[in-house]
Amino acid sequence: MTARKRLFIALGFLAVVYVTGVVGYLIIDPDLTILDATYHVAITLSTVGYREVVHTTTASKVWTVLIIVFGVSAATVAISSATGLIVGGEVGRLIGSKKMEARIKHLDKHVIICGFGRMGQQLAKTLAERQVPVVVIERDERLAQTIEALDQLDIIGDATEESSLERAGIERARGLVAALGSDADNVFVTLSAREMRPDLHIVARAEQFSAEPKLRRAGANRVISPQAIGAERIANILTQPHVVDFVEMAAKGVELEMESIPIAGDSPLAGKSLRESDIRSKAEVMVVAIKRPDGTTQFNPGAHERVQPNDTLITIGPAGAAHRLAKMRLITDASPNEA
Repeated sequence: MTARKRLFIALGFLAVVYVTGVVGYLIIDPDLTILDATYHVAITLSTVGYREVVHTTTASKVWTVLIIVFGVSAATVAISSATGLIVGGEVGRLIGSKKMEARIKHLDKHVIICGFGRMGQQLAKTLAERQVPVVVIERDERLAQTIEALDQLDIIGDATEESSLERAGIERARGLVAALGSDADNVFVTLSAREMRPDLHIVARAEQFSAEPKLRRAGANRVISPQAIGAERIANILTQPHVVDFVEMAAKGVELEMESIPIAGDSPLAGKSLRESDIRSKAEVMVVAIKRPDGTTQFNPGAHERVQPNDTLITIGPAGAAHRLAKMRLITDASPNEA
């Protein structure tokens, strides 16, 4: 039990003792007023004993002893718990938590990571390197310092509860990652998040292969299985090592960068073929795929392929293609998602 919880319990018990003591004195001595009874309980609990107003009888003596035993014990526990809060730093953490939530309220287009295990930690580091704002929801208070050491915002709470998702700013988030240790918890988080934000992009982790269809039915846009990804990566390294090296180089942005560039309806590129848009020479990138609004993807499109409104171009080339296109007024959205 935490010091904060002990403090609340002790204060509640002390209040019960106080009220019960007042009622008891009024019953024992009918001549007392409520003010007199309240005053007598106060001087008894404080051990001051300034001036007794209750007539001394056997019943009043016994009642006073009971008040002292239970009241002073509750007061001692309350003082001890309050000291533990201050010395243990829980007051500071509580204040820090309020400041953290105030910062989150001003956050927009961030990613919510539910769970700060190995996957959550690595994801938070990667997104931080790409300057994507992150809010981590983690129930283990011991991980709070680790999260804050990465300069990430955090909510100490249960991600399966809607209140925690609300505190993390789900209504303004660009995406959510369900990376809890239990598939059942990830399904529950996905269901809650999908109900709260039907348009939210949700990525869920599946520990067991059997959980993947459940997560998709719960509303996950993508389901990631670490075992399946690891096995496929090992197979690719063994069979196509040079291709893997090239993809990793592009993903890390050492020399190349892959980007997804959304084409708005009013973009000058809409309706033009790739040859007519001359995007390769203007933005110094190659279009390796076009993702259509219906979810289909056309890989290695030819020069005659036309770009339609709401398409997404997958490009590879030097970093900053979207910003170069926006600067030349060829697209209106200069905030692409990295592929």
